[in-house]
Amino acid sequence: MKLSCLPKIAFYLGSAVFVAGGAVYSDGAQARDAKSSKKDDKAPAQTYPNAKRVDPSKPSLGAAQKKISKAYDLIGEDKTDEANKLLDEVLSDSKLTPYAKALASYVKGQVKSQNDDNAGAIVLMKEAVSLDAMPNANQFPAMYALGQLYLVEEKYPEAIAALDEYVKQSGEDTAKVGALKANAYYRMEKYQDAINTMKVALTKTDKPEDSWNQILMASLFELEQYDEAAKIAEANLAKDPGNKKLVQQLSSIYINAKKEAKALEIMSAAKTKGLFTTEDDYKQLVQLYNFAEKPKEGAEVLEEGFSKGIVKPSYAMYKLLGDSYALSEQEPKAIEAYAKASPLASDGEADFQRGQLLINAERYADAKAALTQALSRGVKRQGAAYVLIGNAENELGNKQAAIAAMEKAKGYDETRAMADTWLRSLKAGGVVKTVPAKPQKPQKTK
Repeated sequence: MKLSCLPKIAFYLGSAVFVAGGAVYSDGAQARDAKSSKKDDKAPAQTYPNAKRVDPSKPSLGAAQKKISKAYDLIGEDKTDEANKLLDEVLSDSKLTPYAKALASYVKGQVKSQNDDNAGAIVLMKEAVSLDAMPNANQFPAMYALGQLYLVEEKYPEAIAALDEYVKQSGEDTAKVGALKANAYYRMEKYQDAINTMKVALTKTDKPEDSWNQILMASLFELEQYDEAAKIAEANLAKDPGNKKLVQQLSSIYINAKKEAKALEIMSAAKTKGLFTTEDDYKQLVQLYNFAEKPKEGAEVLEEGFSKGIVKPSYAMYKLLGDSYALSEQEPKAIEAYAKASPLASDGEADFQRGQLLINAERYADAKAALTQALSRGVKRQGAAYVLIGNAENELGNKQAAIAAMEKAKGYDETRAMADTWLRSLKAGGVVKTVPAKPQKPQKTK
């Protein structure tokens, strides 16, 4: 009896783009990332001692100065609608100086981003940058913000190009910039580039953001560099042993590195610490116990999940419980679990398993009913189901029905030889006895 496999676990980073804290500009206005994070972050340094771009000499805002200054104040007061109207007035002025137009576009781009219109913000930031009329204190933050906005909008090549241009012009090749580029490479599935870029970024700071190590681990994971990914995860977990996300990630790495014993150890410890709060937590631990040939412990864990109400009644969970009991040779409990799975099933697999165990228990009439239902619902091992029905009919004394079932079993490659041998013996007047089946250990998905 082949039971459910222990799957190869995916390392989940999540769909949200990690932006290095959101862009905070020299004027204090703030752009938000795709999840509208309010978290403040320092802007790139405003002195730019390594800048290649020469500051424009005495740029003038002209008559727009008061309105732009007022717009800044309104943004600071979270009155973005009023600021937006004021900036529209500025931009509609045909006599606007290039600096005033660039700065107004820059500020309006910030408003757009605050209002979650990142696509509109990109248009305005591009305009502001392309005019090349602002002082470095504004020009460079605008370039940096443009790179972030591209990243949020999933325009990853554009994000990398914008950040490269920012570094070229400003001379500020910081850890934050490198982390943003590594993020973009990861999203483009250029994992080695992401690894190389993030490693360099991490050398430039002693206070890396949590998301940076997440991206590095995820990139290593995708390239199956599990040992290195595990070292990072282990170090992070040592600093924060109560972090369930880190536990899950490290467990996933161990599973994929074929170190299931370590995965089982860390997941079991997490349950002991009270970190298990979801059905998936229990499911993964039970699968690990089953694969480690400790199905009894797996069944106990799953029963605990049911009793706490964390594991909900479902086909998948009852089927897993039945598998665990079958593997631990607790066949009456396995039959009971499969019986609970049956009404929730969309196929006949649980009924097949139940029917096989019912034959082992010499409950032949019940076995026949379960196996007939398995065939009617659809089961992968149809030939085996007919063999089992033949066994049940034979034990019930229904010789002709047993022969009919075995004749059907001959129609399948997997059971043709077995059925043919059985039929020859029965037709010759021999006695055919049913041999109890044994559950098979689940195998990993390759």
